[in-house]
Amino acid sequence: MNQKLHFFIGKGGVGKSTSSAISAIYLSNNKIKTLLVSIDPAHNQRDLFNKDFSEKKMKINDYLSVIEVDESFWIKKYLAQVKKEVNETYTYQTAFNLDKYFKILKYSPGIEEYALLLAIENVLKKNLDVEYIIFDMPPTALTLKIFSLPLTTYVWLEELLKLRLEIYKKKEIISKIKLGKIEIETDKVKNSLDRMIIHYSILRELFLSDKVLINIVKNPDILSLSESIRLISKIRELEMHINSIIINKYDPKISHSKHESYKNEKVVYIKNSEKRLNGFDALSNFADTYKDVFKGLFSIES
Repeated sequence: MNQKLHFFIGKGGVGKSTSSAISAIYLSNNKIKTLLVSIDPAHNQRDLFNKDFSEKKMKINDYLSVIEVDESFWIKKYLAQVKKEVNETYTYQTAFNLDKYFKILKYSPGIEEYALLLAIENVLKKNLDVEYIIFDMPPTALTLKIFSLPLTTYVWLEELLKLRLEIYKKKEIISKIKLGKIEIETDKVKNSLDRMIIHYSILRELFLSDKVLINIVKNPDILSLSESIRLISKIRELEMHINSIIINKYDPKISHSKHESYKNEKVVYIKNSEKRLNGFDALSNFADTYKDVFKGLFSIES
């Protein structure tokens, strides 16, 4: 299956949650198996659908399910994974108490991004049968850190591996033990670095692939315009694929010129709803009103 991953990003309050919810409903209304994943800590999908979502996948209809990522759960999960790796790599760790360090580590900068990236990986691993996965992402700064994490981590690990190899060359550690004619690799640190480099390389390749598509949501105002321009520049710098610029709460009575930064991108306009978008029926009706817009957004036949 040619699964597509759509990430809806933008500054807080522009309508990422609404746009992603309506997109997911549009796809499901066209009998396309879709998963909507709420990663934004505000978890507005609860209010939009009037449902108490959780880590457990909730089925909305035959073609749509929703997951709400619990950030605290994934921070604990990530730290447990790191602790396990340390225990397996450093056999002398029993000489000191790791637990007190991990209590502090959960407040370390970057933990949130690694934890949410792990949550995204888990979603992908467990939902291979879904045609479209729609991600309602956190505000801009955190989202960009998550997107850049595979590359920055890969580069960092490569440098660590170079250092490890230099240490090996200088005989500051014994990485191999010879038993007769058999040579056994015992440098667990190097082995661990090799595994992580492969892991983050695969993630980076995924983020660069045409499976991953970015939808930048903005409002027709100066502040939103400025942030969206910076976002476009950053996404291009990361070499990821921009699928569309969604101008939400668009008022056709107000002049709105297309910015130079948009000239090579697909731009769609969604007017502000006159009715409150609350509950599946209201969202579905709105999706039906804009079916031509979403048809172009996802390039599917409806």
